[in-house]
Amino acid sequence: MEYVNEIIKFSQTYPSSIWVSLIAFSATIIFLIVRLIRKRNLHKSKGKRDTFDVTSIEIKNPEISNFTNSNIQEDINDCGRNNKSRTETGQTPFVKEENINEKTQIDVNDQIEYDNSVTINTLLNEPESNNGTENIEVEINPHIISNEKIAEDDQLWTIPQKRRIPCKDVQKNDISELLQKIDRIFAENKLLGNYDFTEDEYSALLENVGLLCSSLLSYGNVFEENYHKLIFATLVEIAKRWKDFDNKDDTEENSRFWDYISKHLINEDYINQKLYQAFTDVISQLGRKHLIPIVLTGKKYYSTLMMHSFAPKNSIFSFYDLCYNIFKNDLDFGFTNDDEWQCERFASEIANFLGHGYREDKKVTIGSSVYSIKIGLRSFALNEDLFIDFVEFIKDTLFHINKLFYKEPINEDTRLKHYIVEWWKNKSESEKVSGDTNRKRRVPTVSKGDIVAKYIRDDSSVFIYIPSIRLDDDNSIVSLKVFVNGEQIRSEEIKTKRGELVVATKQIELELNDLLKYSDAINLRVEIKENHKIIFDSERNKATSLHREFILFEGEKEVLSQINKPNNYFVYSKDIDALKSVPNELTTYGTNLYNIYPKAGESLSGEIKQVFFVDKTKTASIGKTPCLIGEVQNVEWFFDDISCMVYSGGVKLLIPENTNLKALELRIDDKAHKLHELGFERIESGCYHFGLKVMGLIPENNPTEIILYSYEKELTILRETLIVMPNLKIQFNHPFYYGDIERKLTVYNGDEDIVLTWSKQDNEIKCPINDGMLVIKIAYLRWRINNNDWHNEPINRKLWYKDFLANGDILEIDNPNENDDITILGKVNGESFEIIKNQNGKFEIGRAIYANEGITDISVCIVYGKEIFEIFTVSTKEHFIANPLSYIDGKVLWNVEDTFIGDKNNEFFLIIKSPDNNFRSKIDCKTCEIRNLHEDICKIQVKIKDKNIFSKAENYQLIFEGELLIGSPDKLRFKYKKIRLLSANCFNSKKSEWIPFIPNYFIDKLQYLEDSETIYYIGRLHVIDQNGNTRVLNTMINEKGTYDIINPVRIELRDNNTLWLAAGLEGREINIGNLFCDKLRKGICNIQKQDNRYDEIILYKFKEEEDV
Repeated sequence: MEYVNEIIKFSQTYPSSIWVSLIAFSATIIFLIVRLIRKRNLHKSKGKRDTFDVTSIEIKNPEISNFTNSNIQEDINDCGRNNKSRTETGQTPFVKEENINEKTQIDVNDQIEYDNSVTINTLLNEPESNNGTENIEVEINPHIISNEKIAEDDQLWTIPQKRRIPCKDVQKNDISELLQKIDRIFAENKLLGNYDFTEDEYSALLENVGLLCSSLLSYGNVFEENYHKLIFATLVEIAKRWKDFDNKDDTEENSRFWDYISKHLINEDYINQKLYQAFTDVISQLGRKHLIPIVLTGKKYYSTLMMHSFAPKNSIFSFYDLCYNIFKNDLDFGFTNDDEWQCERFASEIANFLGHGYREDKKVTIGSSVYSIKIGLRSFALNEDLFIDFVEFIKDTLFHINKLFYKEPINEDTRLKHYIVEWWKNKSESEKVSGDTNRKRRVPTVSKGDIVAKYIRDDSSVFIYIPSIRLDDDNSIVSLKVFVNGEQIRSEEIKTKRGELVVATKQIELELNDLLKYSDAINLRVEIKENHKIIFDSERNKATSLHREFILFEGEKEVLSQINKPNNYFVYSKDIDALKSVPNELTTYGTNLYNIYPKAGESLSGEIKQVFFVDKTKTASIGKTPCLIGEVQNVEWFFDDISCMVYSGGVKLLIPENTNLKALELRIDDKAHKLHELGFERIESGCYHFGLKVMGLIPENNPTEIILYSYEKELTILRETLIVMPNLKIQFNHPFYYGDIERKLTVYNGDEDIVLTWSKQDNEIKCPINDGMLVIKIAYLRWRINNNDWHNEPINRKLWYKDFLANGDILEIDNPNENDDITILGKVNGESFEIIKNQNGKFEIGRAIYANEGITDISVCIVYGKEIFEIFTVSTKEHFIANPLSYIDGKVLWNVEDTFIGDKNNEFFLIIKSPDNNFRSKIDCKTCEIRNLHEDICKIQVKIKDKNIFSKAENYQLIFEGELLIGSPDKLRFKYKKIRLLSANCFNSKKSEWIPFIPNYFIDKLQYLEDSETIYYIGRLHVIDQNGNTRVLNTMINEKGTYDIINPVRIELRDNNTLWLAAGLEGREINIGNLFCDKLRKGICNIQKQDNRYDEIILYKFKEEEDV
C-alpha cells in the first residue's frame, strides 16, 4: 500500500506523468496477484512418496537472501529436466520425503545452489545435462580451502540452528566401547581411512548407523552430535568398498556413490534427500569444529570421503607407481634420511600437476608417465592444511618402497602398509625390480648451497664423491675442475639427468690414486661452475677443504675426529712411513690404503694432524696422571687445521697428589705459570684441583693450547687444545640409539638452537658453530658376530642358522654406557634362556643356537635395563614361512627364495591337486612359472628330499601343505561351498530385528556373475524339512494359488555376514525379486502380502559351509 500511495502522490505532483503512473500501478497490481497465487499454491501442495514438486519459493531466510529467484528457478528447471530424463530412460523416479515444509524446501535449494555435486533429482548419480543431445566435457578442479575459511561459509554448509531437529536415539545395545574406539581413531589419524575396522566391527557400524538413519527418516532432520564421529567413520568404511577399481567407461562424475551409501545403510536403491542433507551436515559440523580436514569446493562431500578412505585403490596404486618412478629416476634406487628434504619439493611438484584441472576419466601426465590419480588423493595433495601430512605420506611411501626393493619386511598394521605390500607384490611380478642390481655407490642429491665433496672408501679403493646437484634451470651447463697442488689436472662438463620431478647433475666419483698419480701429498681442490659462475670451491671454507695429511676411515666414511675409541679403521696415505706414529697392528689393504686396529693409548700422527685412540672415559687416569676434566663428551670443534676439545663450563686440571708441583710449569698459549703458585684445592680422589677458567686463565670462544711441562722428567706430560663455549648445550632425545628409536639432536648456543637428525649409518653429526664445525659423536648400542660388521639395528628377516652362524661364534656388544649391565636372552617356544658370557665379556651365541636343533624360531634379544631390543631370529628347522606358490597376473609362480628357511640346495617334490588339475613333479629352489594349470581351488603339498646318506631309496618328507587359488578370488569364492541362510530382516521390521528361520535353507551350485559394477552369484535355493529331507525350491506357490519359478536365485553380498537375494533369474532379468517371510511359520515363502503374517524380506544373514 505504501508503494500505491507513492504512485498517487507522484501523479498529483506531476500531472503530465499520469500515464506513466497508471502503467506502474497496473504492473504492481499484477505482481501482487501473482505473488498471492504462488503462496496459495505452495501451501496447498502436498509431498508425495514418488514426487517432489519444487515450485518458486519466496526466500525469507536471511542466511540465503543473497540468492536470486532466477538462480533458484534455473535449478528447478534442471530438476524437471532430470525427472523427465529419468522417466524416459526407464529409471524409477527418486523417492522423496513426505510433507516437506517451506523451510525445508528453502534449505534444499540452498544446498543445491552451493553444492555443485548434487542436484535435486540425481544427487551425484547423473552426469550434468545441457538439455540437448551433445555431451559436455567438464574439467574438475577440486581447489581446496584451508580449514580457517570454513567459518566464513558455515551458513552455507549447515542447517540453521533454529531449524535443527535431532533424530531420536534408537540404539538398543551399549555402543560406548565402539564410540570410545572411534574417538581414539579420530585422535590418532588425520585421515581416518588408514585404520581398518574388522568385518565384525564393520557390521556393527552398518547396523547402528542404519538404525539412526531409519530414525531420522521418521523424525528430525539432523543426527545427534555425539554420533557424528560414528556416522562419519561408517561413511568412510563404506567408501573404502566403493569401486576399488573403476571401470574404464565409468567416471566419478556419473557414479552413484550416495545411492551406494543408501543401499548399505537402509537398503534403498536411491539416496533420500533428507538423509543426504543430514550426512552432509555431519561432515560440515566435523569440519567446522576442526575434527577432520574437509574439502570445501566442487564435490566437497564426496571428495572428503574419498580423501579419508584412500579410495579407490587403483588411485593409491597409481600414486605408488609415481613414487616408484621418483625412487628410480630421481633417487637412484635409494632413499635415506639425507633425502627427506626433497619430499617437500616432490609434494609441491605433485600438487602443482594435480592443481591444474583435468577430467576424472582421463589420466594425468607427470614426468615420464601417466597416472590415474582420482579425486580423493588429489584432494589430499591440494589441501593446504594437510601439506605437511602429504609430505610425510610421500616420505613414508619412499621409505617403504626402499625397504621392499631391498627385500626388507614391512609390518602391515595399517591400510596403507597393506596396500603398498600388495602393490609391490603385483609390480615385482609384472616387472623385474630387485635390490640385487649392481649400481654405483650413491650419494644423496643436494641443493647448490649444500655441495660437499667427500672422501669415501669402497673396498680397497678410495674415491672423491661429488653428489648429484639439483638444478633450477633445465638448460644450465655445469662444469667441474680438479686441481692438485694448485695445478689443474681435470676439466669436464657434468652431465645432467631429468628425473621424474627434478633435474639434477649426475654424481661424480673420481678414484684418488688416479688423481694423485704424480703427487706425494693429498692436496686437492675441486671447483664447480654453473654457467661460468662458481657454485662450489672446496677451499673457500676450511670445513669443506680436501687437503689432508692422511685420511682415516671407519667403514666407508671418513672420520674427522682426533679422539676416537679403539676400533677397526682404514688409513689412506701417500707415504705411511713418513708419519710420526702409527698403531702397531697395521696391514696393507690396497694401493696407499692400510687397515689398522689401534689399542687405547696409541695414536696416528703426522707433522700437523694427530689422532688419539682413548677409552670412553678418563676415569682410570684420574689420580694417576695429570688430566683435564669438564669437557663435553664425544664432541670436538674444528677450525682450519685446529681440533679442540669442547668445554661448556669450567676447565679443571687434576694433578695426582704425589706429584711435585714445584717441578711443573703450566703453559697456556705460550704464557708460562708456575703451577705451585696458582690456587688449588685437594679433592677426595687424591688430586690437586686447579680451576683454570675460574682463575681467568682460559678465554671463552677461542681455541687455547694447554701444555703441562715437567722439569723433573724433562718432557711434556699433558698437551691439549680446547675451546670454552659457555652457552653451548647439546641435547639428544635418547641416551643411545638402536633400531627405529627416534633420532633427534638439539644444539643450543645462546639464543640459537639447531635441530638435527641423521641416518642409522652415520657415526657423527656436523654442526656449524662459532665460524667452525662442531663434530658430535653418536652413541649407538651395537652388536656383531665375531669380527664382522657392526649392527645398530635388528635383522628383520628370519635367518637359516647354518648360513649365519658357526658353532663357535661369539656375539660382541658395544655398550654405550659401560656402567650398565647387559643380558642376552634367547627365546624358544615362549621360554627364555640366558646366553653365557665368556671371560672376555663376549657371548657364546654359536653354542647356544646349535644346542637347540629342530626349532622353528629362536629369537635373540638384548636386555638393557628395562628395555628389550631384538637382534635377530634364526631357525634350526627347515620350513616354509609362506606359501611357495602364488597366482599373480594369470601366472602360477614357484618362489622358494622368499618363502623357505633352510638349505637352498634342497630338492622338492610338488603336488597340485584339484578336480581340474593334477600336477606332480620334482622341482628345485629356482623361481619359475608352473604352466598348464586351470582355474580352480587347489590343494598343494610340498615334500623335501630326505638327506639320510644311508638311505638307498629316494625318499621325500612332507614339509608344507596349503591351498592355492588359481583365478579371481571373487569368482572362486564359493566354489565347493554353499551358503546357509540363518535369518531375515523384513521391510516393516526394525533394522535390528532378525527373524531366525526354523526350516534350514541353503544355496548351492553357486556361480560367479559380474554385471557392470556389481558382483553377483547365482545358485539353487534348497530347504531341509523336519524329517531331514532336502528339497530343491524350484517353484513356490504365490498369493494367487499358482506357482512361480524360483530357481535360480541371484545373491549380492552386503558384507561377510549379510546378503540380498532375488528369485526367478532368467538370463539377466529378475522375474520374482524379493521373497517374503511367513512370520508364523518362520520360513521363506512367495506369498507377496504385507500384513501381520507376511512381510517382504530385505536382508538375509548367512554363513559359508563346505559343500560336501
